[in-house]
Amino acid sequence: MLRILPFFFLVVDIFAYEPDFHDFHYRVELILKKDQNIVETISDMISESQIMVAIKELRTFSQQQKTVTSMKALKGRLSDDVEIIQKKAHILGFYNASVRYDIIDRNPVKVKIHVDLGNKFNLKLDVHYMNQDNEFNQRNEEFLQKNLRRFKASIEEIKSFIGFAVKDLQRNGFFKPEIIEKRVVLNHETNEATLHLTINPGRKVFFASVEIKAFPGITEDFIKNRITWQNGDLFDISKVESTTEVLMSSQIFSETKITPQEKAISGDQIPMSIEVKEDKKHTIDVGLLYSSANSMNFDKKSQTQKKLKSIIARFAWVNNNAFGGGEKLRFTVEGTPLRVKEKRTDYAFEAALFQPDVFLKNNTADYSIARRQELTNVFFRKNDQISARFSYPVANYCVVRMGGNVETDYVDACEVFFRNTDMGKKYDTFSIPLELLVDRTDDWLNPTSGYRIISKFSEIFFKHSAIGTLKALDISCSYNHPLDDLKRTVMAFNLIRRSVFGQKIDVIPVDQRIYAGGMNSIRGYAHQMATEMVIGEETPMGGKASLEFNSEIRRRFTENFGGVLFFDGARVFQNRSRHAYLQTEKKRWFYAVGIGVRYFTSIGPIRADLAFPIKRRRGVDSRVQFVMSLGQAF
Repeated sequence: MLRILPFFFLVVDIFAYEPDFHDFHYRVELILKKDQNIVETISDMISESQIMVAIKELRTFSQQQKTVTSMKALKGRLSDDVEIIQKKAHILGFYNASVRYDIIDRNPVKVKIHVDLGNKFNLKLDVHYMNQDNEFNQRNEEFLQKNLRRFKASIEEIKSFIGFAVKDLQRNGFFKPEIIEKRVVLNHETNEATLHLTINPGRKVFFASVEIKAFPGITEDFIKNRITWQNGDLFDISKVESTTEVLMSSQIFSETKITPQEKAISGDQIPMSIEVKEDKKHTIDVGLLYSSANSMNFDKKSQTQKKLKSIIARFAWVNNNAFGGGEKLRFTVEGTPLRVKEKRTDYAFEAALFQPDVFLKNNTADYSIARRQELTNVFFRKNDQISARFSYPVANYCVVRMGGNVETDYVDACEVFFRNTDMGKKYDTFSIPLELLVDRTDDWLNPTSGYRIISKFSEIFFKHSAIGTLKALDISCSYNHPLDDLKRTVMAFNLIRRSVFGQKIDVIPVDQRIYAGGMNSIRGYAHQMATEMVIGEETPMGGKASLEFNSEIRRRFTENFGGVLFFDGARVFQNRSRHAYLQTEKKRWFYAVGIGVRYFTSIGPIRADLAFPIKRRRGVDSRVQFVMSLGQAF
């Protein structure tokens, strides 16, 4: 990557007739010049943008529409601004930064401000631990030196490194380290800043008893079962943080406070205190989803007939901590106000109970009963389902789920699929799904860093059917890479592989086949429409496998608004039929590009995307698709 030698060139045009004797106005023009011949890192480029923000907030810019009474007043204003730029450069680690201004006394008056940041200083370390032997000092200093490469010599990064050093001790038994001395020595010749640290680690302790301070109506066992340490374990602040995270993720508590009881230390044993406050017991969730796609399926929802828009209303009532043991009871109703020619309206009813600590502590079992009806571009479907699922967190970022589903389905579709086949319109199934979720992102609805892997395998048994059994495997992987320290610009990638196997395509029910397209797939095509059509019929064939990808550049412009550029692609495989009347179009990849806006709320971003299909099929695909929902696309 090219290194950028930051060099700012500011031109201030001051329009005046007699600048030394009369009031005059001025305006500011900012010109940025860069040397493209020197290698630079992304982190330093971001520091430049932070300098730019600081410059635009200076008095010279903010008061440009106001009058200046004399040249002396202008020079005073510029001197203050130069000092601010210099300090900002030092804060960002550019300690050799040079800032000056020149005034060219002409009519109009021009002011040039030169900002040469030079090179960012590297950070070196000199650390000493009090009351510890040489082996302890050497071992811990080597650990810090190994991680030092992640930090530069900016003020914020120095503070972060000191916090990192303290937290390292807190992860290894020392509950209250104290910084005795912190001093930075600059070497302007070598562009290095040496951080001298003297730390008193304090006492090394082990977890002891836990005092629970809770509200009436919640059992202490629910809280104790979510503690990630055991009595006698070495004190570890990361276990305290993970316990707090697990308790808050239950959505039962509005506040969780975990503190060591310093006054109650006995020898090397430190008791802990956990205090929780109750969140709202009953919550109501109302939502509205919109898409211009011909048909879609957002989880269990669907859309209406072709040419109509999709409006899906959702209402959910939740009872948190329903029976005093952290249970959650939820009732959900969904539907669309739009009707189709057959007068079939999409709807869904679901009742679900989430029960913690059924077999093991810190696990969840959930049971649900649901009825759904949906009409898509391929089929009309009625579904009754009873399901049970057991979830166990292997780690705070990894969850394993296993369960069972009993379903009764009625599926109607284009009659061409039922010609001379054993496939019926009504069938019963029993399935055993097994899921693995690994989530190392920083936020579920708005990830700005980290990766996420979701894998689901299902064995589906068909009752009273010639199909016998089917197997299904879905794997999705997403990765988010921030391009700046503030995570305002993010590159995001997503890859999805879906497949069903065990039977030929001709006997697999149309609702069990694989399709691509829609708001959570390739966004330039309607739900299920990014696949080959049956020749002579207005219906997609579907397949036994698909491969999809999504790529995005996300940029957050303000605290509330952001934008997205994206490129999606998909292909469906293994859809060749043995019947001549079920032949499909020429197989190909489907691609789409688009733009979107994001409005960031306290819950998550509201997204609105415009997607355009590449090489669309006339009479089949729309020129543009519009999608709006809560959360990033992946």
